[in-house]
Amino acid sequence: MQKQYYFFIGTTAEYIKLAPVISNFKHKKVPFKIISSGQTEIDFKMLQKYTGKVSADIKFLPKTPQSSVLYFAGWAIRTLIFGLYALRKEYKKNDTKQIVLVHGDTVSSLLGALIAKIYRLRLVHIESGLRSFKVLEPFPEELCRYAISSIADIHFCPNKWSVNNLKNKKGLKINTNQNTLIETYNWVIKDIDKKNRKVKGKYFVLVFHRQEHVIFGKAKGRKILQEILKNINTDMKCVFMVHDISRDFVDSIGINTKDVIFQKRMKYKDFLELIYHSEFMITDGGSNQEELYYMGKPCLVLRNVTERIEGIGKNVVISKNSVKKISNFIRNYKTYRRNKVEINLKNKPSKIVYNFLNSLK
Repeated sequence: MQKQYYFFIGTTAEYIKLAPVISNFKHKKVPFKIISSGQTEIDFKMLQKYTGKVSADIKFLPKTPQSSVLYFAGWAIRTLIFGLYALRKEYKKNDTKQIVLVHGDTVSSLLGALIAKIYRLRLVHIESGLRSFKVLEPFPEELCRYAISSIADIHFCPNKWSVNNLKNKKGLKINTNQNTLIETYNWVIKDIDKKNRKVKGKYFVLVFHRQEHVIFGKAKGRKILQEILKNINTDMKCVFMVHDISRDFVDSIGINTKDVIFQKRMKYKDFLELIYHSEFMITDGGSNQEELYYMGKPCLVLRNVTERIEGIGKNVVISKNSVKKISNFIRNYKTYRRNKVEINLKNKPSKIVYNFLNSLK
């Protein structure tokens, strides 16, 4: 019987990182299906130029854009139950020829992993082994990573460090040497407009949407945001990437945002173009750290810890929620500029993933 592959995806960020793997399957004409959890609406057309036409074959009920923790927990429980029921005719229990691929650390990835293991299918975890070593930071991503690593059959890790983090975990560990994100980044960065600046003058990009800042620690979050905005030079603009959760937070605390340009979430190409022309970036997100490392762009990570090693001690500074570190970074960001990383894709991580899975009996 031919192997059956399922990509279980919940967010656009997951799709961006899985796109090179999906592209390999598509170009090799290996059948696969994409399952969308409904956590966010995924724009599959965004990378169609590079992957070819793909879309969700199976769609779960969409989550409405509400920021309540209780609501999100309710959605997760509902999705797990719905998924078990909806896939009862698709998944065949104990069938090792059915292989489910999940990515990273989202709640959707955990749900996809749990459903696969309840049906006793073979579970593949891509971008496995990243660790902050703080169970609740970032929350719930670190918990999701631990849980998925505990039940995965095959772990594809982006470097030796992440492989070593899984030494006490069961399953096969394969080092892809780089994150699959680097392939998507390499596709898109070549196509950005390196001359046309949509935002005129000097600016930096701000991403501020973590639960630790805008739900569980609003007082701390307000202090951090105030420190960032008060240190903006008169010749510098702040481009604030607006998530539903962060817009609600800014409105609720009444911070003066006269020097802020609010920018809705963008297609990946437009986002890379925006940060390419920026002076620096301040973010509490995860993947941005890698993209800025590839660019050699100064990056302040608004966390106590990070699950990634890219750029540490070079262009990346971890704030540890210190207002002193935040102000020092903004005033001295130029000292963190580095040369662009020379990207070597002789051994593409997506091909390592494809070749290994294709060799399975």
